Amino acid sequence: MPMRHFTLLFTIAGLSISGVAETWGQTQLEMNASAEADLAAAHAKLNSLYKKVLSTNADNQQFCSDLKEAQRTWLKYMEFHVKTLFPLKEGQDPRSMYGSIYPLELATAQTEMIKARCKELSEMLQN
Repeated sequence: MPMRHFTLLFTIAGLSISGVAETWGQTQLEMNASAEADLAAAHAKLNSLYKKVLSTNADNQQFCSDLKEAQRTWLKYMEFHVKTLFPLKEGQDPRSMYGSIYPLELATAQTEMIKARCKELSEMLQN
């Protein structure tokens, strides 16, 4: 198991001990569902910020065109970046490779990337 998985596992174990993980649930299934809900909320925030940046700059067609291209490219980057975090050979099942924690790890990695992108978009609104 790669080191990043041990780190995440110990982090989750630490959260459970400290009482934070109770908000995620007690079973792996509940924790996976909570991580998916966090991911959905992050996606909603990302979409809202993206639309807000576009509408705020609607008078600048070049900016909007560039932002749309940047967002499409960023989404593609995120898709392929998570594939490098959880590499698989063709036909390999991620759950058999990474275990039942895979959905939680995947959703958490995506959520963190989306939060970073939200910060970038928020900064565009400040300028």
